[in-house]
Amino acid sequence: MASSSCPAVVDEKHCYDEELKLEMKEEWWTASGGFVIKDIQGKEYFQVKNHLLTHELLDMEGNKVADLVKKKMAIRITFHIYAGEEMSERRATMNLRAMSLKKKAHVYLYDPPYPTQDDPTDLGDMKPALKIKAENCGSWINEAKILNAETKEVYAEMSKSAAKEELEEAGCKTYVMTVKPGVDVAFMSMCALFFNVAIKEEASGGAS
Repeated sequence: MASSSCPAVVDEKHCYDEELKLEMKEEWWTASGGFVIKDIQGKEYFQVKNHLLTHELLDMEGNKVADLVKKKMAIRITFHIYAGEEMSERRATMNLRAMSLKKKAHVYLYDPPYPTQDDPTDLGDMKPALKIKAENCGSWINEAKILNAETKEVYAEMSKSAAKEELEEAGCKTYVMTVKPGVDVAFMSMCALFFNVAIKEEASGGAS
């Protein structure tokens, strides 16, 4: 089931009828082996594998689901999501817009035929379809939301306080992402991973 307002950017099979609460990790790219995205009951959904400029999202059988790829030489910290056949289709572009303690990212979605990795990043007159917003944060956040840029409908929420409430052994680098019913969980996972790495990168010196 796909939400009427949130398209299945990665794949509709990653949309679920029920709300999901996923255990996520910040500073996940520092772990050479990546980490496993699972719900608070322990059911495993995805694996995150790290490389220099590309981060892979795989299912639990090891099949590729999507790639998160940093755009080099960008004014703003920018990443692309690639999915589809051979991970060649650019499904979304995300860039960070940080102001003091308020952190915000814009998420732009593409329609078929999708651009590929060889195509330039030309957002032109495109408007962001989604926004990721957090307030009162430094190099990471306590609370953040992924929402529709126009209607403000919330698709997912990230919370460190929820991790303390929901998980028996929540480490200081653990947070819970609650994904609403019918929303592409793989897409939300990639948005959360991007937001985390972009905020940390911005705190250490910005885009490059």
